[in-house]
Amino acid sequence: RPEIPRVSDTRWVRNPIDALLEDHHAIMAKVADLRVAVRNLEEHGEAAEAEALPALRAAGEMMTTQLLLHAKKEDEALFPALEAVFGTEMGPTAVMRHEHQLIHAQADRFRRTLHEIHEVEHPALEGHAADLRALAVTGGGAAVQLRETGAEIIRLLDSHFGKEEAVLFTMARSLLQPEALRRVMERMEEIESEARVRRPTASSAPGS
Repeated sequence: RPEIPRVSDTRWVRNPIDALLEDHHAIMAKVADLRVAVRNLEEHGEAAEAEALPALRAAGEMMTTQLLLHAKKEDEALFPALEAVFGTEMGPTAVMRHEHQLIHAQADRFRRTLHEIHEVEHPALEGHAADLRALAVTGGGAAVQLRETGAEIIRLLDSHFGKEEAVLFTMARSLLQPEALRRVMERMEEIESEARVRRPTASSAPGS
């Protein structure tokens, strides 16, 4: 795919659609592990809990880092550029923004459940297998909620990313002029830089 020349000089910038597709691939690589963990919990129940915990924790971390950052780049860079062409009312970006809200609501629920079992704050995974087993025995609890919420997040992301890749990104390549694409990429880079500044260091992260 062609790169986008800057108007002001002869340097080249990446195509923002290619960059967003790379985000999709990185996120779905983490979702693949979550998919396996959820399937194992569905098929084997309590026996799969200890093995599933690392993938559940990694998925929770991805949801508050990679996934949020990706959605912000779309909400604040790509979607406004498209809306400048076809408006905001009842268009495809309105649907995508609504789906972002649904995904984030499920991700928040997933992370809250991880906090309930102290998985995020205390990453000694083996010690929490017993907690999950106890919760599962007493009426479902956090273990069942993690499995069900994880399955819903997978469903939402499969559908959402599929629509973006089949429709929205194709539309963006067709409708947006090189200068608009350049501005989208520059705003995405700004958002990434802002996220790096805000991101805590490993030494200041919870549980370190």
